[in-house]
Amino acid sequence: MMASISESLVELEAEIVALEGEIFDRATRDRLLEIPKKLFTEAQDYHRRGDALEERLTINCASRLLKRVKNEPKIVKTRNQLQPSKEHA
Repeated sequence: MMASISESLVELEAEIVALEGEIFDRATRDRLLEIPKKLFTEAQDYHRRGDALEERLTINCASRLLKRVKNEPKIVKTRNQLQPSKEHA
C-alpha cells in the first residue's frame, strides 16, 4: 500500500509542475497553486512520519483542487492559444 501512496505523491507533484508551466500569468498561477502546494508539502510530512491515512486524505484533497484548476478553461491556456496567429500578423 505504501508504494501506491508514494506513487500518488509523485503524480501529484508532477501535476503541480505541469500546471505551473501551463498557467502563464504569475499572479494567477501563485493564487491557484498555493493551496495544492501546501497540501503537497503536508502530504510529504505525513509520508515521512508514516501516517498513511492522513497522507492519502491530503493527496486526495490536493488532487481535487488541481482538477478544478484544470477544468477552468479561461485560466489554463496552452502556448498555442497565447501566440498570435500568422493570419493576424
